[in-house]
Amino acid sequence: MAAKHGVGRTQGADQETESCSNIINSKISRNQWVKLNVGGTYFLTTKTTLCRDPKSFLCRLCQEDPDLHSDKDDTGAYLIDRDPSYFGPVLNYLRHGKLVIDKGLAEEGVLEEAEFYNITDLIRLIRNRIQERNASLIKV
Repeated sequence: MAAKHGVGRTQGADQETESCSNIINSKISRNQWVKLNVGGTYFLTTKTTLCRDPKSFLCRLCQEDPDLHSDKDDTGAYLIDRDPSYFGPVLNYLRHGKLVIDKGLAEEGVLEEAEFYNITDLIRLIRNRIQERNASLIKV
C-alpha cells in the first residue's frame, strides 16, 4: 500500500509540474507570438521577427507604442488595413532577410508596403532592384 501511495504522490507531483510548465509556456507563447489581421488574412509571427527593424511600424505595434493606436479584432489580432498579398513578402523578408516576390506581384507594390511599414533596409533593397530592372529594360 505504501508503494502505491508513493507512486500516487509522484504522479500527482509530475502532473503538477507539467501543469505549471504548461502555464509558463503558455505565458511565454502569448508574449512572443503576435497575430495580425492584414486585410482580412491572418498572419502569425513572433515579436522577434516583427522587431528586426526597431523603428518599423510593426515593431512599434507589437511593443504597444502608446503613440501608435491600433485596433484588435475579436480574436485579439491587430487590424491592419493593407493588402495581404503584398504583406507576405514583407513578413518573409523580416523572417529570413531575403526578398522573394511571387509572380503576379509587382515590386512596386511590395515597395509601397515596405514604405508603409517603414522597413528601411527592405525599402533600399527593392528600390535597387527596381532601378536594376529599369536599367536592364532600357539597355534592351
